[in-house]
Amino acid sequence: MRLRTFNAPDMNLAMQMIRETLGHEAIIISSSRAANGSGVTVTAASEPIDNEIIAPPSFKSANSFTTEPILNRLETMLRFHSTPEYVISKLLDVARHLALQGKDERVDFTRLMAASFQYAPLPIDQEVFTLMLVGPPGTGKTMTVAKIASQIVMDKNKPIIITTDNKRAGGVEQLSAFTTILGLTLHIADNRGELWRLLKQYAPHSRILIDTGGVNPYNSADLRELTEYVKLDRSIEPVLVSAAGSDSAEADDMARAFSQLGVRRMLITRIDAARRYGSVLTAAHSGKFAFSNASNSSRIIGEFATLDPVTLTELLLRYQQKDNS
Repeated sequence: MRLRTFNAPDMNLAMQMIRETLGHEAIIISSSRAANGSGVTVTAASEPIDNEIIAPPSFKSANSFTTEPILNRLETMLRFHSTPEYVISKLLDVARHLALQGKDERVDFTRLMAASFQYAPLPIDQEVFTLMLVGPPGTGKTMTVAKIASQIVMDKNKPIIITTDNKRAGGVEQLSAFTTILGLTLHIADNRGELWRLLKQYAPHSRILIDTGGVNPYNSADLRELTEYVKLDRSIEPVLVSAAGSDSAEADDMARAFSQLGVRRMLITRIDAARRYGSVLTAAHSGKFAFSNASNSSRIIGEFATLDPVTLTELLLRYQQKDNS
């Protein structure tokens, strides 16, 4: 496998450079903001072609591309993570077509994660965006807003923080404590009209983070109310906040419910407090969400990382290795 790192002003240009250099079959291994805070750094990989003779695919069945031991290891790993059968079947099908050889488990699983899921980090390094964090109660939306805001402040920028979470006891007070520490003003939108007014004032030229109250995915009235907030302005992008370690069947139902809001990205919280991530894979698969970022602790500063194929593979293998050691 050939690895190359690309530096570019934005992800679109980085992808263009990758395709031109490594071809359209290249996969993204990792991505992050550049060290100086300007642009992105992306590591991509492609199969080596120099002096390598590859038999035409038509001469082999799909199953012969991948050795059985690595498929067995993959299946064992996915079952450890309480991954549903239909997701396991899908991932095994993808693995069979990737020519995994079993020489390096970490590389094989990283390639599989890259081929099976989408990845789209939150655009917090851009000058203008409006992100609305949505999800069930208790997934850590308020804490995540604080973490994102702190990262933006550390980059010497000033986000606009809005909350619509005025029904939960202590919701406004919790976020207000964080924004005060960061030297930011917390704007409270008690209704759609107030949110619309704030967006008209700030959205065209600001970095906006919107905290929302937890929504029961099985309550159609709650979902309908949240949908009306999301559709209030075209600038709003709803981002699903999902906690790791939940039940996979519940994650499936939750993902299908929130996908109706037009969610494209999913942010994972509590990855430090979970051993099994089958629910994370299930939600991304069922909702067709792109993995964006991951929150690794309850601390506000730091511990908020881009979730890419390498990071996802490390999470899947982390406790497997400890149990086998």
